[in-house]
Amino acid sequence: MSIQQLEDEKAKLREVILGNSVKQKISDEDIKQRFANLRQQIQALANSAACDLNRKHVFPRALGDLKLNWSSLSPADRVFHMRAVIYGIIHRHILSRDMFGLEESPPSRERNRESHLDHALGDFEDLLREHDVKGTLISDWRRATFNCVETFRPASKDRSAASADIWNALEVFVRHGQDLSKPLSEIRQLCDNAFTLRLLTRQSDDRYQFELPKAGAEYDPDKGFVEAYGVIGGGQESKIIAIPFCGALMKYTVNGDAEICSVLEPAQVVVQAKEGKKSSYATNDHLTDSIL
Repeated sequence: MSIQQLEDEKAKLREVILGNSVKQKISDEDIKQRFANLRQQIQALANSAACDLNRKHVFPRALGDLKLNWSSLSPADRVFHMRAVIYGIIHRHILSRDMFGLEESPPSRERNRESHLDHALGDFEDLLREHDVKGTLISDWRRATFNCVETFRPASKDRSAASADIWNALEVFVRHGQDLSKPLSEIRQLCDNAFTLRLLTRQSDDRYQFELPKAGAEYDPDKGFVEAYGVIGGGQESKIIAIPFCGALMKYTVNGDAEICSVLEPAQVVVQAKEGKKSSYATNDHLTDSIL
């Protein structure tokens, strides 16, 4: 038997072992559309009529040191900051996690062992990658693990602290007398949609990652990883990120022992000005994603 025939047999055996762990082909367009919808939800939440981001002497709890600068920001820049806060929470709790969707048990049952196992499995996958285990082996293991999870109790919605953290950031801006059911429902739906998206990206041979650039970092526009949507405070556009309000969607395609990286959606940011530090209305919170 030739080497090529051996490789073909190996590929067939691989598919038999994996079975139906991925019931349908996951398309880049589906992932991109779901991510666009997620961005749109975050934008709508930051612009919610239930909140007034321009209230005097009120600062978002989640922004920490930014409290000193909040009062000098334009209304549009405040919205961008809030979008960054909301996305950052979603990114930290959901989109950046190598999750497997294990449903948590009630608190009384063995201290939520499924939750601990979910985190441990993600850590193990990171360890495999750190030790340069072949991408195909990691992909096979991940898909087979998902197949096992699906046989007993996959999670149906987000159980993280994301929704509570988002509400904590927005609560101080809620207008008096507002019905809270709508914004709370929108937050819950946002987190569940992010959870569904992350699980979908995980059930693939390819590795999809959501990567968030840091504020203060310099970026190269030629690489296509970052797209600027305005200049905070007005003035001439620099290449220094001021507000990263949405991360990039990256795809790492397994190719033998290596991975080929491609940018499906660039990170969305507001940049610092080269000159002038006065806040202005130069940054416009225009619609960055179409609603379908």
